[in-house]
Amino acid sequence: METKRKTKYLDDWIHVPLCNCGDKLYHYTTAEGVQGIVANKQFIATKSDFLNDKLEFLYSLDVLKKLIDTYIVDEVLGRRLYRMIKAEMDKLAIITPSCQTVCLSEKEHMSFYVVSFSKQENSALLWAEFTDFKGYCLGLDYEKLVKGFSGRSFLHGTVIYDEKAQISCLLEALLSCIRRAVNEGNGDLEAVFEEASEIQEESLLEIGRDMAMVCSVYAMFFKSEFFKGEEEYRFVFSPLAEERGGQPRFRILEQLFLPYIMVEFDGTDTPIPLESVMVGAKNNSDIAVRGVRSFLMGQGLDIPVSLSDIPLRY
Repeated sequence: METKRKTKYLDDWIHVPLCNCGDKLYHYTTAEGVQGIVANKQFIATKSDFLNDKLEFLYSLDVLKKLIDTYIVDEVLGRRLYRMIKAEMDKLAIITPSCQTVCLSEKEHMSFYVVSFSKQENSALLWAEFTDFKGYCLGLDYEKLVKGFSGRSFLHGTVIYDEKAQISCLLEALLSCIRRAVNEGNGDLEAVFEEASEIQEESLLEIGRDMAMVCSVYAMFFKSEFFKGEEEYRFVFSPLAEERGGQPRFRILEQLFLPYIMVEFDGTDTPIPLESVMVGAKNNSDIAVRGVRSFLMGQGLDIPVSLSDIPLRY
């Protein structure tokens, strides 16, 4: 009988599920993307607040408000706590609305950049979203991918789409923040879930700061249930010291300027852990499959190349 695998998490406070050894992740990209990843061993990581859904990095604030409205029975305290956490998040400046983002060097150390993968191979939704069925789906070994990024500071984990699970994640973190603050002498916080509780501003600030960081991290792994078909797995990078303080790099995509950094795969002698390539259904000529197979062989990679069998409607 197969042994049930234990879910691994990011850390004690941030319960973002990780993949397991032996799992594969899939990256949907263009021909240029394949070339850069395989030949140069580099992934394009897009600035977090310039991703497809421009409001997704504010989504965690909605979840936070629902958490507070549900569990903090003292409405005045609830509003104080929400404003406190939101103010601390604004100071961190990790997440902002795209329309308010300013690429200033003094804020660049707060920025995060995302490379998106999926747990799904040959997904019609992802083919359409990223490549218009003309690109490529790269299958990569999860564990080797994580090891290959070891030269950088990064977070990674499964995107959570279920709202109840999201609220549960924030509740666990809030309880941990409160326990820590109480143990450090802020005993008034023991009454935080009671009516007419008298919580000192200093005590509230203690958990406000901790929860601001928690919410900022979860913001990168919480998405609306509307997107659950993506089954996204994210790698979130902070820029290296030499990438900070200068003019951001930009790429053009559908007439938009998108800031990004290049994330290198470590080790000159270590190939990208590519295990399979699937060609989009619109690239239905034999040349597409033969072309990418020839390119891979030239890079020393003898791996399966197949054509997507998703039926297309015109």
